[in-house]
Amino acid sequence: MPVRAGHGWWASHAQSPTVLALSPRLWRIYFAGRNSDNRSSILAVDVDPQDGMRVLDEHLDPMLGWGPPGTFDCSGLAPSCALMVGGCVHLYYSGVYPRNDVSFQIAIGLAISDDGLSFKKAFAGPVRGIGPTDPYFVSTPFVGTTEYGYRMWYVSGTGWAQTNGVWEPEYVLRSCDSSDAIVWEAHSIAVPSDDLGDGISQTRPWITHEAGGMRLWYSRRGRDFRASGNEAYRLFSRRMDAREGTVGEAEPVIFSNPPAAGEFDSSMQAYCCVMQRPSGDVMFYNGNGFGEAGIGWATRDLT
Repeated sequence: MPVRAGHGWWASHAQSPTVLALSPRLWRIYFAGRNSDNRSSILAVDVDPQDGMRVLDEHLDPMLGWGPPGTFDCSGLAPSCALMVGGCVHLYYSGVYPRNDVSFQIAIGLAISDDGLSFKKAFAGPVRGIGPTDPYFVSTPFVGTTEYGYRMWYVSGTGWAQTNGVWEPEYVLRSCDSSDAIVWEAHSIAVPSDDLGDGISQTRPWITHEAGGMRLWYSRRGRDFRASGNEAYRLFSRRMDAREGTVGEAEPVIFSNPPAAGEFDSSMQAYCCVMQRPSGDVMFYNGNGFGEAGIGWATRDLT
């Protein structure tokens, strides 16, 4: 799905694709579009997954307003997970607000809708912000059901490091639980991983279910990721155990038709959202420039 620059206030990017399956032939893709001041809001398109992701409808007016000055989402919004809870759509999003010392601060917000289009924030503040185990920022949550209620996998900032004279964030994946998908426990636990070396960060978790357990999908990058070399954003997955965390090795996502020079994802593949259907998985993701060119999708035939 390419960016339609110049459409209203939407000037660039289609970042962080977040899919909600409304029916077998109707998937709604929420995403973050930016205006000319580089501030993002949440938009959506409806597609038919059984007809080559043919666009059925577009919802290109912001679905949620920025917060007033001083709030956690006063400078931008980006979707990360949408699910049905009690007949309503719960949309979890990253809210951005500026800082003077580093580029930004991020916290996790929740908006609720009866129809998946008209949203109202659950609270004026975030449902998860900085705290004892999350001292810097939190972002890009995935929320799923468990036998105990709900679990959130999310990104937790571990600090900022200077790379080529620029302060860049570093982060890991953590998780926490809730009984109602609204109020979350203050405590959180680290998602075990053996691919976190010096300067390595992981972001945008997504969970799918498969025979024998779950699978965690995520993006991994090094400290010098803007150089578009070996430390650039790449996609990985790991088998997971619901109670004990990750148990499998990190598996890189391999494309049968690898990104080539000049293509929209030649130097970056990140922020994936993986949907499951009887014929196989569909992965939506962003390419170069954090979704500057739009959203791509790839399939995995399970047969």
